[in-house]
Amino acid sequence: MLREYNVVVKDPRFVDVRVASVYPSFYRVAMSSLGYHIIYDFLNSREDVWCERFIYPYRGSFESSSLLGDFDIISFSIHYEEDYFRVLEMLHQGGLEPRKSRRRGGPLVVVGGPTVTANPLPLADFVDLFVIGEAEPVLDELVDTFIGLDDPRGELDEFKDIKGVYVPDNPVERVIVEDMDNACHPIRQIVSESDDPSFEPALGRSFLLGVSRGCVRGCRFCMSGYLYRPKRETSLGKLFDVAKRGKRATGLDSVSLIGAAASDYSRIDDLCEGLVDMGFRVSMPSLRIESVTENLLEVLARSGLKTVTLAPESTWKIRRRLNKPIRDDKVFEVTRMAIEKGLSVKMYFLIGAPGETLEDLKELANFIRGLSRLGPVKFSINPLVPKPHTPLQWEAFNLDDIKNRMSFLKSELRGLPVKMGSPRLALIQHVLSTGGHEVSKLIEAGWQGKTRLRDWMLKSRGRELGEELPWSKIDVGLRDDLIMEEYLKMKEDKLTSYCESGSCYKCLKRPCES
Repeated sequence: MLREYNVVVKDPRFVDVRVASVYPSFYRVAMSSLGYHIIYDFLNSREDVWCERFIYPYRGSFESSSLLGDFDIISFSIHYEEDYFRVLEMLHQGGLEPRKSRRRGGPLVVVGGPTVTANPLPLADFVDLFVIGEAEPVLDELVDTFIGLDDPRGELDEFKDIKGVYVPDNPVERVIVEDMDNACHPIRQIVSESDDPSFEPALGRSFLLGVSRGCVRGCRFCMSGYLYRPKRETSLGKLFDVAKRGKRATGLDSVSLIGAAASDYSRIDDLCEGLVDMGFRVSMPSLRIESVTENLLEVLARSGLKTVTLAPESTWKIRRRLNKPIRDDKVFEVTRMAIEKGLSVKMYFLIGAPGETLEDLKELANFIRGLSRLGPVKFSINPLVPKPHTPLQWEAFNLDDIKNRMSFLKSELRGLPVKMGSPRLALIQHVLSTGGHEVSKLIEAGWQGKTRLRDWMLKSRGRELGEELPWSKIDVGLRDDLIMEEYLKMKEDKLTSYCESGSCYKCLKRPCES
């Protein structure tokens, strides 16, 4: 049985637009997504809109048990490429044709999230409009335009002038919230209670606090780090105010700090200490090794945190090439400090970076063995997947090579608490990340269970420098030659300093205020 608090219920007779906010993954993931809470809160703050939640695999909305076909706008929030198949499944369950060319009238289907901000082309045959960037600057104008049209699906060109809205095959500019104090910070977040563990949010029963967006680090494999520049922080006073009001509205005494690099927040110690003084237990989905201090770990442990997550990624040589120059001794130092504070540690690693050799894998295995001797440390090793708008966007994904690398590490690390990612799923993710319109047929066949591994292998390839890329019409605000410049520096093992280390390399077309 599931019981939810702070759910918004309105009379559909007295609203102009009903919006279905769809999360094509499981409840525990959806309700730990601050972005999903933001859309629900933002849209329901309008008197003329009722936004209801749909979460896979349930057919009806959580608010009224209505079906998707009863709504005016269907809005999908997508964070992972593997969820593309569930988009089709949920449309089908709602009585709608997945392919938009086969739909006659019906709801307007809109999709947003980091994967489609980077490259919406694979889903373009199923979706009417895409939100490119962050939602808040777009939603009001999108809804207002919808209300003013007699046939929104037949008049899609009317949405082209909205900055941040991609009408397939037309150029679009990404949008972001520039002042985080004016971003949407949901106070009355939905709180769930259930004896069914599938309804337990992935981040536990905690209030989600948006401390920052964007990142200054410039890791060359990280898509979000390129899509959402520049880094923007919510002021300390605003965060304390939101947390205080959120505690009253939800009754939650645990808070999760949310951001692309939450531990990089410029006043992270002050923030954590202040929240602990307010009676909160504080956690973060992951910590930046570079920004971890003994004081921060002390505060987190004192607040009741049990496990910290770190991402060393690889060996020093590969980290440096990927523009994440953390020294091995720093990784050991932070891990040792965390264990001394009574914390368990979970670590993430990547394999398959450009230029990675067998010797690098041997060194990685030695590195992991050394870390395992420090105490309770668990490891997760996953294939690196090249992503759009990053310096790896031209790189191929070699399935057989990745399988061999994974097998080698599995043998070397036998007996250690190591979880290995799936090369097959990484291959599929690569195709969904870097493909164009042609991938839509593969998505549809995959949804129907009609694809073989070979089908995905045939669609996976690298790209030539200078080749027009499927996502070329998606302007994410970066200087035109930045990605190429970073690609060449990666090949030459050259570093690019972080924004906050005293230099600005003008990565954006428009100067950032910082």
